[in-house]
Amino acid sequence: MRRILLSSTTAFAMSVCMASAGGIAEPVMEPEVVAAATSSSSGGVIVPLLLLLIIAAAVSSGSSGPDDINISDARVKTDIEWVGMAKGFPIYQYRYIGTATRFEGVMAQDVVNIRPDAVVTRSNGVMAVNYSKLGLKMRVVH
Repeated sequence: MRRILLSSTTAFAMSVCMASAGGIAEPVMEPEVVAAATSSSSGGVIVPLLLLLIIAAAVSSGSSGPDDINISDARVKTDIEWVGMAKGFPIYQYRYIGTATRFEGVMAQDVVNIRPDAVVTRSNGVMAVNYSKLGLKMRVVH
């Protein structure tokens, strides 16, 4: 019995010494591994569906009223190409994600730095630009 007690006391003392000297470290999982290991299978479907709903809302509510306010957030656009400048603003051609129609206009992220009063953030977080305040028009290219 004394031998068991002595060996367990020695093992405990060694583990305390090693732990305090940095000898034993708890394993740490990388954040990506934790997220992948703990996320549900529906998470892979829900996020793209939410993104599609935001884009659909952005495209369907493109212009609202006499002020010519259009969704111009770069996060809902794809195939973005710079084509020039107009009235001090960079002009791009782009498509909204999930659509085939090409448009020409500004990016809200550019406009907010130059004319923040012309940018509106919608309740879903997507930014829109009041083109009438810029003296510009968003146009369909093809």
